[in-house]
Amino acid sequence: MRSKDWHLSHLQPLRADDTQDAVVRRTVSARETATEPFHRDPVYKMTWDGLAFLTTEVRKRLSGSAQLARRGSLRRSFMPSAEDVNIPEAVPEGSSLGSIPQMPASADVLVDDVFFDNTPSATPSVLAAAAAPVWPTPRTPVDTAPHPAMHRTAAVTSMQAQRKESNRWKRPASVHEDTTDGRLSVGMNRIGDKVLDWCLENSNRRQYGMGLVGKVLQRSFRRDRITHDVRQQLDDIEDHRPYFTYWVTTVQVLITIISLAVYGFGPVGFHKTQRTSLVMVTTLTLQQVDFYEPDNFWIGPRAADLVHLGAKFTPCMRRDRRIHDSIAKDRRKERNTACCVRNDRSGCVQTSRDKCSEVISTWRKWNVSQPGPPRWVADPSAVGQDRGMTQRRLSGSVCGQDPRYCEEPASVFPFEWPDDITKWPVCRRSHASRKVPDAHMSCEVVGRPCCIGVYGECHITTRDYCDFVGGFFHEEAALCSQVSCLNDVCGMIPFVNPEVPDQFYRLWTSLFLHAGIFHLSITVIVQLFVMRDLEKLAGPVRTAVIYMCSGVAGNLASAIFVPYRAEVGPAGSQFGLLACLFVEVIHCWQMLKRPSAALLKLGTGAAVLFLLGLLPWVDNYAHVFGFVFGFLLSYALLPYVSFGSYDRTAKVALIWACLIVSVALFVGLVLLFYVHPIYECSFCHYLNCLPLTRDLCDSHRINITRQDT
Repeated sequence: MRSKDWHLSHLQPLRADDTQDAVVRRTVSARETATEPFHRDPVYKMTWDGLAFLTTEVRKRLSGSAQLARRGSLRRSFMPSAEDVNIPEAVPEGSSLGSIPQMPASADVLVDDVFFDNTPSATPSVLAAAAAPVWPTPRTPVDTAPHPAMHRTAAVTSMQAQRKESNRWKRPASVHEDTTDGRLSVGMNRIGDKVLDWCLENSNRRQYGMGLVGKVLQRSFRRDRITHDVRQQLDDIEDHRPYFTYWVTTVQVLITIISLAVYGFGPVGFHKTQRTSLVMVTTLTLQQVDFYEPDNFWIGPRAADLVHLGAKFTPCMRRDRRIHDSIAKDRRKERNTACCVRNDRSGCVQTSRDKCSEVISTWRKWNVSQPGPPRWVADPSAVGQDRGMTQRRLSGSVCGQDPRYCEEPASVFPFEWPDDITKWPVCRRSHASRKVPDAHMSCEVVGRPCCIGVYGECHITTRDYCDFVGGFFHEEAALCSQVSCLNDVCGMIPFVNPEVPDQFYRLWTSLFLHAGIFHLSITVIVQLFVMRDLEKLAGPVRTAVIYMCSGVAGNLASAIFVPYRAEVGPAGSQFGLLACLFVEVIHCWQMLKRPSAALLKLGTGAAVLFLLGLLPWVDNYAHVFGFVFGFLLSYALLPYVSFGSYDRTAKVALIWACLIVSVALFVGLVLLFYVHPIYECSFCHYLNCLPLTRDLCDSHRINITRQDT
């Protein structure tokens, strides 16, 4: 039957010989349907309805967010099920009214407040479904109707009314593009299914006992051991996001970039780089100077720059007896120095007698026959009466500094400068000039203190020489005893007492530093693959505790046994993460098919890494102690699965034992570092570097003895 004859078609009641689901369609005359004829809406009414709809939409859009706020929770989009209910235009023959889907009676479906302004692009199947009219599902016909014609009229009237109401209140499933004038629309759009699926997708969830390393090593589980209780415990283990991994990796990358931008790159290699140049020295002549600087094969800053940035370096963390003995020896030598003045007064420098030329210079040392200015006065009021009570200075002279010419700090009673030039303060303001009679005050000082190296070594030299060797030149001072070279070398926060280094926080700051680009690349790979995978299981708090404590303990052990080497990087932390993999295998021992093989594979990899620690520039002490602390802490902190009440009790006892042992071991390391430090250990360096060749471990043979220049 053609669609234009649909107004003459009616659903007929069931005959006796029809089946239960049969639907019969016949053509009737207009006289039979005169009670309720079907007419299309006039054009003017359709135009009026369209204008009313447009006016309503414009008013809604102009009202903006205020109208959206008034709507509250009563306004929402149509349910997906409501959009799928469509009634065909022609009812196929052989079906009953009961087979037509029924429209939901809920009023929420008929609300003309669609939350989304635009709908996403639809496929051809959706377009075809949207073109079909929406039919309500009438109720099952009652066989006891008084008259068939009345039943047919009521059914048609009900369907037309519901269809008209549905078309009025429900926005048709037409498809609009997501773009307006060629640009993507922003906001108030339906969230795509792919986005929702991606947000709710958890197939990458970390599996207990497996993880990335377990997949690589091809582990497998015993299904007979995964009981209902075990499965319940596995389901209760929370899955975490690796926030700490991303944070610490980002900080390490940024610090490396900033350090390279500020300090630059040092010489790259495995030995030492020699630099030679003609430099102006204290004799006011050009002299060829050779300087040897250690190489950095990690492609990064110099060793002195790493110490200044916060590397693990024992002389900056505690008072080192050997270094301070060398500094005290230098000061005893400086106490016997004096100002060596050239005869033409073109220059002067503080030096010893054997280094002052007797031909062109004069060594002006105060002594009994030629004493210096008065040292102190017992009774200032009796100076004019008894000159014998006035004592003269014998320590000096000092080039460019004299108690008689310094105004700040002034040498006055009771704050006179002592008769020991190594205890003189830095003169911040002086009133001396070139016309004063004292030669050591009227000459041009060509040598000032320069801190060279990383062990507190100081020399009186020229600025050119100090810059060539990469030292710290002190223009304001006149003597090496007036400067703290360890403060210059260590940098960071100055010592509370200049004589006592106290930068213990280097145990923590060195975890964020790297020796170079190659070193940083290894750290990023390990943390983004192994550490990120572990943090999904353990969470950011536990991972941070294991990472930091293992790294600090490893650096503390390295500072004890290898005190004079600057070390950077999270080597101890990474081996603490390696210990977590061992603990995970032990915790799920009963779940694995071959736990011994899994543990053996991990042990083989750890042994290879420890053997690599015997090579130079790798801190094996940090590896060993970081692994030990990581094992103890991870056994106590990582989530575990118990296989019975006895197994749970044993694991709780082991957790407390691990915590107690880790605390006791850390306290022992602290006492060994501060109370009873190790200064002499003839075999300790063999664990850190095995001399397979004659020159392989030259970088570990450090001599802090001063050399005269």
